[in-house]
Amino acid sequence: MKNPDDAEITFELIQHRFTTKAMDTILARFPNTEIDFSMENRQQKWGPYGVYKYVYKKDISTDMKEFMISEIKRRFPKAEVEYFT
Repeated sequence: MKNPDDAEITFELIQHRFTTKAMDTILARFPNTEIDFSMENRQQKWGPYGVYKYVYKKDISTDMKEFMISEIKRRFPKAEVEYFT
């Protein structure tokens, strides 16, 4: 990674993740949402607050990370991607 002080801009990439409680709340408030809550594309990950959250499976997550970083580098050549989670 480059020195962030030399970066034109920095990015922190966070993939969509949710708990069942958050999913239930969103679906109750926004029943026509197009947010992808499909469990077949997700895996459970233990969260810091003592509850499972659902994140994209490793292969999907890796593809997203590679795509996003390549697009950032193409559009912002001096950018620094600080992390992807």
